[in-house]
Amino acid sequence: MLRLMLQKIWHKKWMVSCLLLGCILLIATVVSFPLYRGAAFDRMVRDEFQDALAQNGVWPGMNRMTMIAKKDQNGAMTAKMESVFKTLSQELGVTEKESIMHYVLDSAQFTSAMNRQDMGQRYISLSFYSGLPEHVKMLSGEMYSETGLTEDGEIEVVVSQESMVKNNLLVGESLKYPHLKDAEGNPICMKVVGVFAEKNRNDFYWQVKPAQMNQELLMNEQLFRQFFGGENAGKYSVTCYYFSLFEHQDLTAESAAVLERQTRWLTEESSVRNVLAKPEYTEILDSYMRKKDRIEAALFILQVPVLILLGAFLFMISGQMYDMERNEISVMKSRGGSSGQMFRLYLFQSVFLTFLGSLLGIPLGVLFCRILGSTRNFLEFDVRRSLEVTFRTEVWVYAAVAILISIAIMTIPALKHSRLTIVKLKQSNAVKKRALWEKLFLDVICLAVSLYGYYSYSRNKEAIIQNVLEGESMDPLLYLSSSLFIVGMGLLFLRLQPLLVRLIFLAGKRFWKPASYASFMENIKSGRKQQFIMLFMILTVSLGMYHATVARTILQNAVKNADYLEPVDIIMQEIWQDNSADLSKSGAELKYIEPKFVRYSSMPGVKSYTKVLNDENASLRLTGKASMGCTLMGIHTREFGEMTRVPNYLTEKNYYEYLNLLAENPKGVLVSKNMKDTYGCEVGDTITYNDSFGNSTTGKILDFVEYWPGYRANTLQLKPDGTMENRENLLVVANIATVQSEFGIYPYEVWADLKDDADVSAVYDWIEKEGFRVKKFRDKAAVMDGVYNDPLLQGTNGVLTMGFIVTIILCAVGYLIYWIMSIRSREMLFGVLRACGMHKGEVFQMLTIEQFFSGVLSILVGIGIGGLTSKMFVPMLQNAYAAANQVLPMQLITDPVDMYRLFGVIAGVMVLCLFTLILLVFKMNVSKALKLGEE
Repeated sequence: MLRLMLQKIWHKKWMVSCLLLGCILLIATVVSFPLYRGAAFDRMVRDEFQDALAQNGVWPGMNRMTMIAKKDQNGAMTAKMESVFKTLSQELGVTEKESIMHYVLDSAQFTSAMNRQDMGQRYISLSFYSGLPEHVKMLSGEMYSETGLTEDGEIEVVVSQESMVKNNLLVGESLKYPHLKDAEGNPICMKVVGVFAEKNRNDFYWQVKPAQMNQELLMNEQLFRQFFGGENAGKYSVTCYYFSLFEHQDLTAESAAVLERQTRWLTEESSVRNVLAKPEYTEILDSYMRKKDRIEAALFILQVPVLILLGAFLFMISGQMYDMERNEISVMKSRGGSSGQMFRLYLFQSVFLTFLGSLLGIPLGVLFCRILGSTRNFLEFDVRRSLEVTFRTEVWVYAAVAILISIAIMTIPALKHSRLTIVKLKQSNAVKKRALWEKLFLDVICLAVSLYGYYSYSRNKEAIIQNVLEGESMDPLLYLSSSLFIVGMGLLFLRLQPLLVRLIFLAGKRFWKPASYASFMENIKSGRKQQFIMLFMILTVSLGMYHATVARTILQNAVKNADYLEPVDIIMQEIWQDNSADLSKSGAELKYIEPKFVRYSSMPGVKSYTKVLNDENASLRLTGKASMGCTLMGIHTREFGEMTRVPNYLTEKNYYEYLNLLAENPKGVLVSKNMKDTYGCEVGDTITYNDSFGNSTTGKILDFVEYWPGYRANTLQLKPDGTMENRENLLVVANIATVQSEFGIYPYEVWADLKDDADVSAVYDWIEKEGFRVKKFRDKAAVMDGVYNDPLLQGTNGVLTMGFIVTIILCAVGYLIYWIMSIRSREMLFGVLRACGMHKGEVFQMLTIEQFFSGVLSILVGIGIGGLTSKMFVPMLQNAYAAANQVLPMQLITDPVDMYRLFGVIAGVMVLCLFTLILLVFKMNVSKALKLGEE
């Protein structure tokens, strides 16, 4: 059996090679999904924590426990807490970064051994902060010693600079606690040996800043435990703080799931739930989990059409092979072969091919995963940012499922063909049956389901957006509707195509030449054999066009949206000095000290910069109406216009006409168009607008703007009750000189544009060097990188890019192999036609007509279906990706380059197919064909 199988594979090596290619691509595609998903989620959870760190400046991976130990007999309570604390990281499944304990004794009265008259009655706490010596610099004196005691037996303590000033302490001063006794009953004595500060202010060790220790004397940890812990713990009240920090860069998708589950158990059900504060990273994990579920569902559903196409390819090639081997099977059956033997022969062949396919497919799946991870745009790659691929258990599960599916697709038809005898073969050739999909009206069902999905989307658009805002994934039907629509339209065409061929044949029946007549008759009699390859071509072209449009539309709309909301390269606002400390004095007014604006000319790579007053808490009042919140933007029109732009298709007038209008009217204002639509304002009306400090002035409306750099007219957000709110934002744009003359000078933003070759990292270094205290900083380059590297967008582009490439490969191979096999199966027929006097040119003409009605017509129909599907269903997917973030109107974007690639490959396949057919026809030997027929 094995020898027969190998001989059969060798004699049909080209067909077998195609089956092997299908197995390799199917296994690689299936395996790449869990590989990419795992690697992308690993990176996403780390990025979520890193973004939180960048935004808040607080280490996100931190748990805090707080306990007040009163009458703690023998230190049992603290011992239990420390036991939990030491195993916390292990229980959460994370890598420990830092573990800090801070014990603070209740404050007690102390006296100075120097009998200072300026001390008065003072209270201060004794405490320890674990690991303190390694993280401080001494401003004065020295750190306490390893023993923590002086030669005289006094306890050495250090203080923060704030504690030293507040409590009027001196370095070297001895302090006595009358109410705190040692083991012998003597009052405890302290000696201040040093004043400390942070060695590194950015060290996340400092969960309690030295400034917060302004009522503490810090001593040696072991000495603190000796005096106030263990057997002595029951005499004192100690507040215990525990800080456990973990490395978020070591998190993976699996460990994040464990962390989320264990954290919920610890904070809600465990015995320490009352002392363990709800960590801030739970919000990060909640956000990550919502995104993860949404991304997982979206990417899986986007891969389904490609997987179906791969399965169809295997089915088509294996079906072609079975059709070619029907005679061989019937002959072997007539010579004593059993159905079981025939089935096992094909089963072994399928297992053998799938085994080879898995050896090549799994490494190719890793490559596919890396391609997915490096996708920056559709069919564009950035190899600098790749994924760390890890083989998890689910990868092998997916691989096993793909292997079983491949075997099943290639073997299940053998159940039918293994029972084929010569008699049954003759009977089946004589009977023409309609395909199962025609009997079941599968085309009508697919179209009905897809149109229902489209109707459901159209009617429930707001509900879908609300689901996305809540973190839920869209209904899979809304994703699959497009694929079902393509399949339904393709099957509908296959139902109508024979009628079209008959109509054309009958219309020109009197004029057809022999070659054309023979071609039409072949199409009419045997056209059903071509239906599968025709559907395959339609799906290839339609899905190729649709996927290219989806990828371009989603990403380019996101890029345009981010570019609009981030109008310049750098937006920053300094923290200004003011006289707020003097406001308690009678008659004092809040005044700001403006930093030197000219300093920004030294910003590295700066091309231009300007002042922009951006007061988001301003308000305006119309005649006879209550005050309404708005955003007040004060600009220098010339400088602002040189740095920003708004595309002309978004505005009724040219953007610069609005700026010129404002420049010509210093007291005038531009207002958002929703003031005209909602409140009935007109050009020439006067409004009163206030800043966030209550200063008020009036302005004359010069015009209305719907879009303005960085302005969002509406904000979609979820209210606490779970309903969606569409909040309208009002905008007032005025001359900054007018605003400052009316309201005075107070903090403004600085908008800067950089040169094309500027390095943004140099700007960060410059800010640190200049000592800027920054309240707000936005880097457009970082925002745009975030768009390109967003896991959902990148994964979508990767899946669609991979699907596009796989589809083209399958189209090229499948179409070429089908027609080569078709020509070889009709070699005797062509021999007869040649023997009857038909020359090679006419045979070629006959094949050309067949190609037109099968290949060319399928391509044209595929183009039409792909375009129609894109117009109907791409906006549906766009809402799933953009939801509340989309400000600009959605545009359907098709890059001609993508279409050139698609149609270029298809045209190349058609030309190659024709060239191959020409060679086969010209190499055809009439005498051999006729002799084959006689035999």
